[in-house]
Amino acid sequence: MNNSIVLCDLIRDGNRNNWVKSSKVQRVPVTAAPLRQQVASNLRTAIIEGRFRPGERLKEAELCSWTGVSRTAVREALRQLEAEGIVDNIPNQGPVVAQVSPDEARQHYDVRAVLEGLAARSVAEEITEPQIKELLKLKRELDRAFKTGSVEKVLGFKNLLDEFLMSICSNVVAKGFVDVIRARLSYLRPIVLSQPERLRENAVEVHAIIDAIVKKNPQAAWNAAVNHVNKGAEATLKVLEQLAAASTRQAALDAEAALRAKRPRGRPRRDPQPSNPVGRVTV
Repeated sequence: MNNSIVLCDLIRDGNRNNWVKSSKVQRVPVTAAPLRQQVASNLRTAIIEGRFRPGERLKEAELCSWTGVSRTAVREALRQLEAEGIVDNIPNQGPVVAQVSPDEARQHYDVRAVLEGLAARSVAEEITEPQIKELLKLKRELDRAFKTGSVEKVLGFKNLLDEFLMSICSNVVAKGFVDVIRARLSYLRPIVLSQPERLRENAVEVHAIIDAIVKKNPQAAWNAAVNHVNKGAEATLKVLEQLAAASTRQAALDAEAALRAKRPRGRPRRDPQPSNPVGRVTV
């Protein structure tokens, strides 16, 4: 028996604006963890990386083809993600990637600030010299990405940095919740970082976190991580408010267009005759 899961990288089809399988295939060995958890973890990562958009349907057949597992395993994984708030199960539609309101986002960031502060403090307390060398190497790669101004490259190396730091963190509870919260808000990261000023601020904030960890200063690492999350929250909430306003405007335009479409297309409507036509005298 081949104990592996097939993971096909997804690419955006420019014509159909849909995710399709690329030719690149990665086989992930099956470990002792339940299959449901592995599939849920892979789907969560795909959502974090923006492969599935908020409100996008998660079709079982496509997910089975993508992961190479049975419908039962996919359904169990989707139920787990639904319990985490990453997936919504819509009546008559099925599972979709959850969307977040500004109020929900604010609450998520409040919790995330504490969790990431705890994680950064834990890493600063536990990091070894060989790990510091690896961290500084990642920092140089991230700096090069920031200089290019490419949001895609920055996000790629930031994801690697996050994974590396979380691999050091011994606070497994904080690690687990951070992954869930990041997944809920992941679709906004490219939008927020596409703003040049936010990209520059992000670089400064990440440097502060890394420098504090390299110096093995737990309190400074906590402060830098909390500040980074709070700054990200401010930028994200602005984007959410703009998206909400745009959605409201579009809804109004759609409603107006629907009303126009319902009007009869017969003879043009005549204006009513005045009650007192010119030239007629009333007593």
